[in-house]
Amino acid sequence: MAPLTVGEAPGAAGMEEALAWLAEQAHENLGTEIALRSAAAQGWDVAFANWADGGLAGVSVSSPGGQWFLEAESPSATADLVTAVAASATSAGRWPAKVTSSGAVKTWLRPLLAERDAAPRREHDLLVMTCRQPPDGGDGGWATLADRPALERYQALYNHERRTAIAPDWDALLRRPAVAILEDEGRMVAVVKRTADTARYATIGGTWTDPELRGRGLAKRLTAFVVGALLRDRPAVHLIVDDDNTAAIALYRSVDFEDTGRCYMAYLS
Repeated sequence: MAPLTVGEAPGAAGMEEALAWLAEQAHENLGTEIALRSAAAQGWDVAFANWADGGLAGVSVSSPGGQWFLEAESPSATADLVTAVAASATSAGRWPAKVTSSGAVKTWLRPLLAERDAAPRREHDLLVMTCRQPPDGGDGGWATLADRPALERYQALYNHERRTAIAPDWDALLRRPAVAILEDEGRMVAVVKRTADTARYATIGGTWTDPELRGRGLAKRLTAFVVGALLRDRPAVHLIVDDDNTAAIALYRSVDFEDTGRCYMAYLS
């Protein structure tokens, strides 16, 4: 394995090579591609693992105390990238708080973290699903600035239910078509968010239906609308969902999403 490039974003040619490699290799973990695109602006550490012939074998984008996205094609590449992140963590006095990788990298990553006393304190697996054909029965529209009060109510309900504390930048989201809503008699009854795009995928998340109106197919109608709209921009729509969330998985399969792999997330000690 050639030496790693650590600590700063690569030149334009190296960045394009890495993004192309991730587009080919990392469909289970789009987060690495998304993070690499914004690494310089975020001040994140970037590490590349290269084979002796110069070919790319892995990419890591991380921030001490923050996020860490990791994708690699072998145990040795994973080990070299963990070594690079460990050096940065030692210098900063803390590991990243959360790591995201594909299901394959999870197998190689977990023992390496345990060896460095950074074993996950909480972890979970997610199902990766993609859709390439516009579903039937779509209904809904894109939210505007006038919908912000209703969206703030939705977010409070969502955060309480999911035990999270997400605080979206609604002004930024609502300036572009990023939040889809379904209304019934003037009331917002379902929400689906468009998240980040990559070279080959549009992504969605945050699917929610008003608790008083569940079981009526509202989320299915809105998801079908969103997927149909996004497939006009990208060849496929991508999402990740907890692998034990049977209701959500059934919803996505009902609008023609297919299982395409596994994603792994862990909160580190």
